[in-house]
Amino acid sequence: MELFISMKAENLNKGIYFKESNIMQMPTAQSAGFFIAEYREGDPEKLLLLRRYSGMLKSRLTGDQEYFLEETPIGFKLYKKVDEGREYMEAWEDWVVFSRRLLRELKDLVEKD
Repeated sequence: MELFISMKAENLNKGIYFKESNIMQMPTAQSAGFFIAEYREGDPEKLLLLRRYSGMLKSRLTGDQEYFLEETPIGFKLYKKVDEGREYMEAWEDWVVFSRRLLRELKDLVEKD
């Protein structure tokens, strides 16, 4: 099982951001950010167990304003809204710790069967 941790936000000033450009661009202000933890599994049998777990987790997160889950062909992505009132690097470090802890628990769950 693999874990990919990232952050995604919307650019506030879309006028100075070029999608198909090979030149270096100035960063723009961003808002509505999400921390993302993508859990991926290549073994088909383990993927079935991971999907079962992600389905249960998704149903528990229904209606949650801070977290949401998106299933993918190789696992799932867990999103957490970035708290803009909190220091970014501190929040990022907490997200990394949380994501890795969940990875360990998922590995234990999937590899028991």
